[in-house]
Amino acid sequence: MRRSVFIITMLVIGAAVLIAIGGYSFYAASRVNAPPKPSGHVVSEKRTVVSTTKTVVSTTKCIAPDTGGLRNFSIVPGQSTASYKVHENLILRDLPSTDAVGKTQGVTGSFKISTVPVPQVTSLHLTVNLSTLQTDEPMRDRFVRNRALETNQYPNADFSSTCAQGMPAHYSNGQSLSFQLPGSLTMHGKTHQETFAVSGKLIDKTISGTATTTLLMTDFDIQPPNLANIAIAQDKVLVTIAFLAQEK
Repeated sequence: MRRSVFIITMLVIGAAVLIAIGGYSFYAASRVNAPPKPSGHVVSEKRTVVSTTKTVVSTTKCIAPDTGGLRNFSIVPGQSTASYKVHENLILRDLPSTDAVGKTQGVTGSFKISTVPVPQVTSLHLTVNLSTLQTDEPMRDRFVRNRALETNQYPNADFSSTCAQGMPAHYSNGQSLSFQLPGSLTMHGKTHQETFAVSGKLIDKTISGTATTTLLMTDFDIQPPNLANIAIAQDKVLVTIAFLAQEK
């Protein structure tokens, strides 16, 4: 009797493992059947070791701008996006590594600028609704929301900055410029200092541009997704904000 129970138990466990592997294999197979992208290189069957070295950005202290002459701007709902790009290693024969890209229009926020006597950005607050991020794979999206970002508990990412670095001495309407925007990013219950590289321009009462930074998931106690050592995400993530803001 005990031997029969043992055999049945082992069969049930074995079936569960096969179902789990089979489910992900279906996802992996869909990647294989998709039209291949030209790569010009041979995909190795060996596991790739990915560097998590993060670019070091200048930590020069900001000088708060003069509050005189500040203009208030708000992000235009539905016309700004936040996206992430992370490299995935697919550890299966004939499966190329790929970049997963997720995007959302759930971006809100406001900031203040001055253009005279010197250009400056201050009092910036941005919020991104992480629960609305979507890629081309619903299975990946569910895993990221439920297991990595845990959006039921931590639905938003919030970034705040009080000043900018590397601004020009003068600014003219319609001029494109680039600068650094250091600040505090709060995500998954953790706050970490990050610096965005910003490029944009002001035309009358409208500001448009992009802001990018590279961050590490583990800085926010987020473990890079790893599906049974079959699909392994890199720790390093490229974050991009494409924004449109109007003066209040």
